[in-house]
Amino acid sequence: MLIRPGLPDVEELIALPGAVALSLVVSLDGQLCGPDGSSRSISGPEDLDWLRRLRASSDAVVVGASTAATENYGPIKVRPEFAAARAAAGMTMDPELVIVRSSDDATALLRSLGPRVLLEAGIRLHTALAGHIDRVWLSHSPTIVGDHSAAFALPLDDFALVDRWCGDAFVISRFERVSRR
Repeated sequence: MLIRPGLPDVEELIALPGAVALSLVVSLDGQLCGPDGSSRSISGPEDLDWLRRLRASSDAVVVGASTAATENYGPIKVRPEFAAARAAAGMTMDPELVIVRSSDDATALLRSLGPRVLLEAGIRLHTALAGHIDRVWLSHSPTIVGDHSAAFALPLDDFALVDRWCGDAFVISRFERVSRR
């Protein structure tokens, strides 16, 4: 597999088949957040640009209540440079933000949100919804946190690595589900 330079554009992301996709930024030592308890401290401008592209290509963004509180979520607004791609695909102006308080409710909700659902979930929610995830977007942060209190294991046995992009500081990997157990 070749590593493609730069980040994929929104049109390319929208052209992918609809899926429930999990988006994660992870430090080199497997941490979902930095010492401050936030993913922002292991992110950076390039990763934020990547997240904006993923959101712009989604019908809905689903996040757990504790993650929404920790990360200070508010309404998701698509950047003007991505609006034409959404309009051309017949999508609404902005993706719907769905804050989930119970993973039981999320299971029933997922497929009703549109063909392109992005999970920006913490450990509890993405673990509870693992069987519903079709695609995983993994952003590899060029950081080492050292504290393993937020480390995680995400078994990708049922997924295949199908694409990888290399930006200036971050590497983005796309995994697609190939089988269901």
